[in-house]
Amino acid sequence: MLLPEEKERALRFKLALRIGLPVFLLFLIVSISFFSVEQKELSSYYLVVVISVFAVMIYYIFYLIYQGQEERITDPITHTFSREYLINYFEKQIDKGHYTILLVSVRNLTDINSRYGVKKGDKILYEVGHWIGTFLQEKEIDKFPIGHYKGSDFLIGLPEAKDKYQNILDLMCLKFQNRTIDEIEISLVSAIVDTKYSRDIDQLTTRLFDISDEKLLNIQQVDEEEIDPTELESSVIHAIQKHSFSLMFQVVNEKLTVSMLEASVKLINDEGKIIHQNKFMPVIDRLGLTRTYDEMILEKVVKISENVPHNLILAFSLSSSSVRHSSFLERTLTVLNNNESARGRIMFVLSENENYDHPKRYNELLQTYRRHGIFIAIDNFGSFKNSMAFLKELKVDVLRFDNNYGKHIKEIEYQKIVKGLNVIAQGLGLRSWIRMVEDETEKKIVRSLGIDFIQGNYLGKISLLEELEILK
Repeated sequence: MLLPEEKERALRFKLALRIGLPVFLLFLIVSISFFSVEQKELSSYYLVVVISVFAVMIYYIFYLIYQGQEERITDPITHTFSREYLINYFEKQIDKGHYTILLVSVRNLTDINSRYGVKKGDKILYEVGHWIGTFLQEKEIDKFPIGHYKGSDFLIGLPEAKDKYQNILDLMCLKFQNRTIDEIEISLVSAIVDTKYSRDIDQLTTRLFDISDEKLLNIQQVDEEEIDPTELESSVIHAIQKHSFSLMFQVVNEKLTVSMLEASVKLINDEGKIIHQNKFMPVIDRLGLTRTYDEMILEKVVKISENVPHNLILAFSLSSSSVRHSSFLERTLTVLNNNESARGRIMFVLSENENYDHPKRYNELLQTYRRHGIFIAIDNFGSFKNSMAFLKELKVDVLRFDNNYGKHIKEIEYQKIVKGLNVIAQGLGLRSWIRMVEDETEKKIVRSLGIDFIQGNYLGKISLLEELEILK
């Protein structure tokens, strides 16, 4: 038993004693008074009965206190439903018919806790939870369950399909944009899903957080509610087991010539239909198949390199966690040993949103890959999630700027930032890479800024390998 559990048990027992002792003394005084009228001496039988009554009383009071704590249905911070009660409630409602679940998250809670303290963060959660309740009641939605699911996240359950509530949810988040609590700005992000997507509560909550993440990353959402998530999961597992996928490539220009091809992956299900990356990657991550997937793509790209001119580098994205795993390194070296011509022609594109706890070890692994002919590129450089601190620890080859810079490159402010980021890259002896170049004007701007690698549909659309003009 852990120390907190021991302390909790001792505290509850003392509480039971404090409650039971006055009751027992009152019982004892009344009993003795009554007994003294009838008899002059207390019998041993009577003492045994009194002690037994006392023991049963303490046990029963202790049981009530303990059970009361176990059966608590509200969260002590927000005074909304606890997660356990809320999920049980949702499951019962889902069995009755169409049901909608809303997710509302305080997206800047971590920053609030860091700057103003955890107590202030707790107050924010309490205020937000009750503001949500008040807002929905004003929209004549009553008796709805709302609960604190985890961290900064609230879940709300509503009867019927989600179409009835989408506008209300959008209005709620819009109305909250200009709201502050104790002069603290609050930022909300929301998501909505209903039982048309799934009747499994775990699948529904997972989808809600996927939608929320897509909003934070500004990923265009696709209406996927008609897709059975269980079927999707099975299709993804089967595709990986059978290595059923297709690779498409987009050219990357260095000055006036093509120097790289970047691969994009689509899984193929049993019916031959394509599963897009924004659908299958969350499933792969959730099932713990990330490294298996990365190894599968690595082997295919190395194999394809045999049919690609030797002056072209093949780049593809993969998980940093895979690259840091010793078994993935061993697999990479084995694949390269079986195809020596691929050395110096493969590039790993890694996304680093946070600093890794053991940067020296990570850097040693990266240098091992580089010594065996693998180029390393860091993706999303300059994004709000991407830290520049890793550049002090990690020696890489290329920095690829966040897509937003390519999208807005015609704006003077973005040009200035890109120019500054490129100075950083050049100062560190690294090459720069920008995507989303969509017309001649953008191409000229990017070239004038001195970017090394340029990519976009204007230069070449994503195509099957055999359809690329450069290979014809």
